[in-house]
Amino acid sequence: MSDGKETNRRVSRFAAVFAGGTMLSRALGLVRDMVIGGLVPDASRDAFLFAFRFPNMLRDMLGEGAANAAFVPVFAEAREKDSEAKYRELVSACLSAMILLFGALTVIGLLLIPWVPAIIEALRPLTRAEPKDAEQLRLTVRLIYWTFPYLFFIGLAVFAMGPLFVARHYGTPSWSPVLLNLALIATCLGLRDWFPDPAWALVTGVWLGGVAQWAAMWLAMKRHTGVLLPNFQLGHPGIRRAAWLLGPVILGQAAGEVNKLVDGFFAYSLSDGVVSALFYANRLVQLPLSVFGVAVAVAILPDISRAAARRDDLAIRETLLHGYRQSFFLAAPAMLGLLALGRPIVRLLFERGHFGEEMTNMTSISLFYYGLGILSFVWVKISVQGFYAEQNTRTPVIIASASMVLNILLNCALVGLLGYRGLAIATTLSFTVNFLLLYVFLCNRHGLLWDAATASALGRTTLAALIATAAAYGLWTRIALLTTGASLWAQCLAVGTAIMGACLVYLGLCKSLKIKELNYFMEMFDRRHASR
Repeated sequence: MSDGKETNRRVSRFAAVFAGGTMLSRALGLVRDMVIGGLVPDASRDAFLFAFRFPNMLRDMLGEGAANAAFVPVFAEAREKDSEAKYRELVSACLSAMILLFGALTVIGLLLIPWVPAIIEALRPLTRAEPKDAEQLRLTVRLIYWTFPYLFFIGLAVFAMGPLFVARHYGTPSWSPVLLNLALIATCLGLRDWFPDPAWALVTGVWLGGVAQWAAMWLAMKRHTGVLLPNFQLGHPGIRRAAWLLGPVILGQAAGEVNKLVDGFFAYSLSDGVVSALFYANRLVQLPLSVFGVAVAVAILPDISRAAARRDDLAIRETLLHGYRQSFFLAAPAMLGLLALGRPIVRLLFERGHFGEEMTNMTSISLFYYGLGILSFVWVKISVQGFYAEQNTRTPVIIASASMVLNILLNCALVGLLGYRGLAIATTLSFTVNFLLLYVFLCNRHGLLWDAATASALGRTTLAALIATAAAYGLWTRIALLTTGASLWAQCLAVGTAIMGACLVYLGLCKSLKIKELNYFMEMFDRRHASR
């Protein structure tokens, strides 16, 4: 039992480290989005965001998917069983394969870009939208050409996450995206008047930030694993083992990324501003998802992988349950807070310059429908770790593919009737189905992932989150009325006080309700303070 408690504390500690760095990156990402939203017109902003979706899609599918699903179990097993020299040889060989893979994908992607306008035109009967301006389409295609090579640098940077996670180094992977955000902010502020269209300043930022992030991750990999350069031992058996896992992982990740790409095509075929509205709403949803859901998922994977190598089903089940409870403790108040205060948050963060009232309206509506799915988004991240740790990537692939088909069908059925709202609703529904199917299959494998302690923890956490959200809404309403809510200062005061008050109420209630997930973090901070 003591080993289980220590594992839970370690998971919480690593999750907090990753969450802290990711929080910094996401906070700076919000600053980046505020700058781009205010300084770049709707049409140019839509074109850049749509173009940048392509390399990001493949980055998420092959980079993070490989690091967290295919490579971590293989690297963790080698680290446990083999010598340090053999482990480094394996990492260097896999790095060689990924260099060739991302290089080939970059070339293939550039060859396929000319098909983009035809796909957009083919969606018009479903979206019932007006045709896109020809000059706007030409700009978009050129932007895709120049942003797509970002895939090569960021793909190799994200590959380094695998050996770094096995080494239990979470700092650099969590903060390195800050470099891209800084580059985009700097180029948007300093270079937007240098080009005929400000979108090209953002392309410059993509190149600068991508190279910087790649360099930071490779230096961290050298420092913590001893590997910097590829050895091009492409016949290494570890590559075949990782590739055997990577194939299904690509298919599984592809389902979610294809969903995003399809959503992007649907959104871009609608009126100007829709791509930006959905992007900004998704960014706010990604804040709790990336900071909390991904952090916990990343933290539990090495422990589940080691338990799977020992064939310890009980440890796998307990770690998954802890992951569900820990992520719920972190995500539930964020989800309810976004649902209750979505519009004032969007208005405070983004409504200035080219981001007007109509954009605020579209973004806040999209945020509400996306926000309903936050818990499903988070728990999908947790659930798939149970399969990946046992090197079972096929089951998540099948489930994700079914969810992808469902999302596309819902898009076709809803967008013509509900416009951009249909895209957000379809995403939430398909992810909810995805989680439920993953959960059922995990229960069949490890027994019911539910017990009295979990039910009690989730119930008490929900109560605390609901009361904290009600307090936040009450505080915001009262302060907004007293200050008239018009000025930026008044908005900051109202929203900031509401969020701070909600956090204090939530933490106080969690402490009084004896929610253990709070205790894990409190013990971690107590140990850090005592060690200073």
